[in-house]
Amino acid sequence: MSWELVKLKDVAEVIAGQSPESKYYNNHKEGIPFFQGKADFGDQFPTVRYWCTNPTKISAINDILLSVRAPVGPTNISNTEACIGRGLAAIRVGAKLYYKYLYYYFKTIESELAAKGNGSTFSAITTSDVKELRIPLPPLPIQKRIAEILDAAVALRRKDQELLNKYDELAQAIFIDMFGDPVKNEKRWEVKRLNEVCLNIYGGGTPSKSNPEFYVGNIPWVTPKDMKSDMINDSIDHINELAIEKSSTRIIPKNSVLMVIRSGILKHTLPVAINTEAVAINQDMKAFIPNYRYTNEYFLRYFLAGSADFLLGKVRAVTADNIEFQQIRSMEFICPPMKLQESFKHKIKILMNIRSKNSIFWGETLFQAVLYGAFRNGL
Repeated sequence: MSWELVKLKDVAEVIAGQSPESKYYNNHKEGIPFFQGKADFGDQFPTVRYWCTNPTKISAINDILLSVRAPVGPTNISNTEACIGRGLAAIRVGAKLYYKYLYYYFKTIESELAAKGNGSTFSAITTSDVKELRIPLPPLPIQKRIAEILDAAVALRRKDQELLNKYDELAQAIFIDMFGDPVKNEKRWEVKRLNEVCLNIYGGGTPSKSNPEFYVGNIPWVTPKDMKSDMINDSIDHINELAIEKSSTRIIPKNSVLMVIRSGILKHTLPVAINTEAVAINQDMKAFIPNYRYTNEYFLRYFLAGSADFLLGKVRAVTADNIEFQQIRSMEFICPPMKLQESFKHKIKILMNIRSKNSIFWGETLFQAVLYGAFRNGL
């Protein structure tokens, strides 16, 4: 395979976002949709949270929306005309480029784009950098064929995720059946404050990004972007012992319970997981170490099945969506007998084994294989 490499600016228009004055945007549907940045992104298309009555820069339907600051790299497809803020660039393809082909190509270089980000406060990439990106340009029919195949792989991945969600719903139903609603506590279990039932509650930190040697190591450094499963044994980024020593992060012992407390995902989901290996975490997360009276599986499902809606109801927007830590520490925690917790843990283990044997993760594996194969080896 030998496809021509072209500069993005030669086959597409790159439009830098510009935020309007705050007096011109609102959350009561006046004007056109306003996308500020990555916080508005969905799986493929953005979600409208705000509207703008005096738009500055506008994206059109099928423009590729690229997050150009904090973080750099993620993409979505614009499915409506919208005002775009300075956290985004809109890429409008020309006659030689198919928009979905470009969207999927950006998925393969997301980490490379992130590495180009710079800035003392926020990681960012300039519009000029985006324009100079080189992309492979096969004939238009091949671009469309690649996009069609990847669309099919995405559909299979989505079906897998739906099945995964069913297993999670069943696990939550088992929890409610055995322990009841922990907020209402109909079964009248003993109640304590969360900080009373933990040996420790740890926060995290970020080693200085200006010192790249911190990020050469074998210690998993877990951030919200890694919290996509209820069991965590590795992470995208890794750090070393020096990074631990020179920052506020620390080693979290394995079999702790990790929770995201600051992220845009808290608008709709509370990511919680058990780390099966020792890890470090960033400042957007907390780690809970249950005392001897509680299993980590009970802790995990307590948050997922019992208190997620309650905690998400406490989320408020400041500079990011977050759960106030004091609210977590002081929340009531029901305390059923250990024997019942162990019985629950056994049932969940059986359920998760069935889930694994059904090989429901192959859709994600297929998508990644097709995605990278399409642009490196052809289809």
